[in-house]
Amino acid sequence: MNTIRRVIIIVFCTGFMLACTSSRTKTDYRTDYDFSRLQSFAILPVDESIYKNPKVSQIEVDRVGALISRELQKRYKNVEKHQADFHIRYFIVVEERMKVDTYNASFGMYRYGYGYSYGLHSPQTSNSYYQQGSIIVDIIDAKTEDVIWRGSTEGRVKNSRTPQQREARVAGYLMELFSLFPPKLKQ
Repeated sequence: MNTIRRVIIIVFCTGFMLACTSSRTKTDYRTDYDFSRLQSFAILPVDESIYKNPKVSQIEVDRVGALISRELQKRYKNVEKHQADFHIRYFIVVEERMKVDTYNASFGMYRYGYGYSYGLHSPQTSNSYYQQGSIIVDIIDAKTEDVIWRGSTEGRVKNSRTPQQREARVAGYLMELFSLFPPKLKQ
């Protein structure tokens, strides 16, 4: 009986945790495209307008480009632009976000002296600001120059990390993103 109770609690907690997590990775693609013929890629130069945002550094852009190339080289051949089957275009977006938390809103009655009284406790609200970073990757057919796949991943930007920790974190995000490329088409 005790074992059954533990199993039920574990299953419930696991389901609850999975229900509370949100996916940080999203993809979209052309369903009529034959992804099986793709064998080689080339990364396009980064659009210079990305540097208009002062929170985006060239160091980070270069790091992301190298990690994208490393991840794709596990399955595809990196070649010159004119020889590639598909091109990679990527963007980095860093935005300021605000999180609002509200606590302790209550109303109730209580005994005071010879009678009853009621009370209202107003809520306390706190705002916290953080930076949200997004990496958006477009995969473009080299012949038609049409976007055939788009993926994005996002997470909080933590400036206190070392370059090695940042690289490992971004590599994890990109590994998760490229696990969805090429898309598994349903037959």
